[in-house]
Amino acid sequence: MSTILKNPGELQIDLSNLRSFSEMKHELEQRLESSKNFAPGTQVRVHVGERHLSSKQVRELEDILLDYGLHLRDLMCNGPPDEEGDAEKEGPFYSMPHYDRTILVCRHLRSGQKLFSEGNVVVLGDVNPGAEVIAGGNILVMGSLRGMAHAGAFGDDSAVISAYRLSPTQLRIANHITRPPDGEVIVVENPELARIRAGKVVIEKLKI
Repeated sequence: MSTILKNPGELQIDLSNLRSFSEMKHELEQRLESSKNFAPGTQVRVHVGERHLSSKQVRELEDILLDYGLHLRDLMCNGPPDEEGDAEKEGPFYSMPHYDRTILVCRHLRSGQKLFSEGNVVVLGDVNPGAEVIAGGNILVMGSLRGMAHAGAFGDDSAVISAYRLSPTQLRIANHITRPPDGEVIVVENPELARIRAGKVVIEKLKI
């Protein structure tokens, strides 16, 4: 049977002895239901043994944890990677470094406002022209990014910047800088992601 090990601010849940993903989900729900005294925002490490889960399956586990106010920190497995696992390693998020601190901002950032975090920054709103977001880690804007964003501010060129509408006045990742040509109007219709490739900032469609 799976077990829950409690450490301050962290849970470790062992699901490695279960044979199917449906059993894993059921057991996880049962265990969380029987042990409800968790601090909100507690980080969870889940061990799945030899099984490699798809991104969809990982999101299902995350949703279950969120229902109890918990967050998935690590998914631990010890089996050989399968074909789907190899494909996911090529995605932009696989090589992203882990940061313990993430700031969540539930508002628009207006001209003249400046936001800084040593870790990641998530903005549930727009970053308007004249506003700045600076992060030691990654930046995610769930709206329009039309101001300045600087990810990997301490020199981490593996950091990324992503936005639902990416139309910045300036983007920086580590010491790499890019900006749109003067007078050019950028029309964005899909979520996009900026990262470093071959020493340059490149913009790609965000595949979710």
